Amino acid sequence: MSIICSSCKKEISDLTDDYRIILNKEYCSHCATEIIMEKAEQVILTTTNHIDGFLVEEYVDIVTSEVVLGTGFFSEFSGDFADFFGLRSTGFERKLQDAKKAAFMQLKAQAVIRGGNAVIGVDFDYTEFSGNRVGVIANGTIVHLVPATEEYVSKHSKRIL
Repeated sequence: MSIICSSCKKEISDLTDDYRIILNKEYCSHCATEIIMEKAEQVILTTTNHIDGFLVEEYVDIVTSEVVLGTGFFSEFSGDFADFFGLRSTGFERKLQDAKKAAFMQLKAQAVIRGGNAVIGVDFDYTEFSGNRVGVIANGTIVHLVPATEEYVSKHSKRIL
């Protein structure tokens, strides 16, 4: 039995091929990645446990993202140089920023895959590994938010209280 990608309509001939089900439709790896990344741009990340004007309709899951990047010889050398002169180590700062962005994008992608539209309570930590590697660990709770309209609040008031 073959599977047809819901987006590009190409046959996914082998069931061992990587394909994903998003919103109850099956996609090849390429199309799934594009759809997830497009939808991930709309996912809200916040360190708070609520977002003004929205209510949590469903707590979906806890999500964690780990990103480890090598700093490389040049970053290490420039970091030592900057440290010696009391300057900022912009090479390391860029590596940490890149790792943080990648971890946040992974949180957003996991929210899309699991049916959420926000990740609340986001927390992130930095760590250093041997071999000139730095890591960022981010976690939070995937939720599905709905606008806090008067109609929604009155309809679901027992559940909200």
